[in-house]
Amino acid sequence: MVEFDALMANPYPLAIPFALLGLALLGFALREGYARPRHAGIGCLGMAFGLWLAANLVETPAERAVPVVEALVAEVCRGQIEAARRRLHPEAGWAVGDERSPRQGFSTLDRQITRAGQYRFSSWNILQIKGTTLRSDRVTVDLKVRVVDGGRPIASTWQIELRDGTNGWQVTDVLWRTLLGQRPPSRIP
Repeated sequence: MVEFDALMANPYPLAIPFALLGLALLGFALREGYARPRHAGIGCLGMAFGLWLAANLVETPAERAVPVVEALVAEVCRGQIEAARRRLHPEAGWAVGDERSPRQGFSTLDRQITRAGQYRFSSWNILQIKGTTLRSDRVTVDLKVRVVDGGRPIASTWQIELRDGTNGWQVTDVLWRTLLGQRPPSRIP
């Protein structure tokens, strides 16, 4: 299933070689007048187009999880802490810096979200968001957010892992990567 999700998320590594092979076979067949390479070229072009079309029609797990992260960011920035808590898995964790940083438990993550909710940001923008499918039920979302607090813009980057379960997509891990381009403090001030 992972291979299918990965192919639908990015069909180009397979579709482009099929298209190039199809064009080469079609060009050879038209120049030399052979029928079989012409049919093979048309088949390869059809495969490339079919892959591209299927990838545009199929919604990957990452595409389904990204709106959940966008809503989580909006809820935290608006101070809607209870709504944000509902998006957290009971075993969700928190880490700061990089993947090697020690992971702290749900209580720490809950305190950080509560603390962030105390701020009333005048505005926030998601500057960059990219989801990556790990498995059919697990997704990692890399996120860059800019919030305005007291007239000062503050940029930060995050990596959020989500799992699809009976309650829909829920956050299982939050990794706070950077704050203003540097490693953030171990907790939200």
